[in-house]
Amino acid sequence: MSSCKNCTKKIALGTAAIIGTGMLCGCAKLPFSPLAPNAPGFDSTYTVAAEITYDDLVAKADVTRRGADDWTFSFTEPKQLNGVTMTLGADGWSAKLGGLSFAAGDSDLYTLIPEVIGGSIDRLANSTNDDRTVSDGVLTANSEFNGRKVTVTANGQNGDLISLKCPYHKLSVSFMGQQPYTPPDPDAGGLVTEEAAE
Repeated sequence: MSSCKNCTKKIALGTAAIIGTGMLCGCAKLPFSPLAPNAPGFDSTYTVAAEITYDDLVAKADVTRRGADDWTFSFTEPKQLNGVTMTLGADGWSAKLGGLSFAAGDSDLYTLIPEVIGGSIDRLANSTNDDRTVSDGVLTANSEFNGRKVTVTANGQNGDLISLKCPYHKLSVSFMGQQPYTPPDPDAGGLVTEEAAE
């Protein structure tokens, strides 16, 4: 009788192990688990290089996220955008070229790019994990901008951004070389306020 009970336990344990292994290995796309070690989030601060395709425009920018609703885009290409710095914050956005400030209308070419990128990633930082999947080490998350779908991919282990796509706006972004953002030290001369410069 005792050996029969042991056989039943062994069969039950073996069946559970096979089912568990099948569930882990048989799925090409697994739901994102918030309990996974080093689970990446989108609410971090960083600097990352971005190659941006917006309709017929191809641009490059160094993008800095200092926190929620706090983004800076420093464009290096194309020639007409080289040197333009756009800052997107809770109070809206501003643009500068050297010491000159300029304005552009809402949803203009120059404002739409930062708004879609910053807005959709900030939305992910506050969302649940319901629309996130991990496949082959890549985290895919669905967001939106003004009701239009935006898909963001990131490294499934460390959360570094890989890409952002918004088909409605014909916007595609590739991210490279993400590094944690370190604020400049005002005592080391790394930050000069406008008041001090005058």
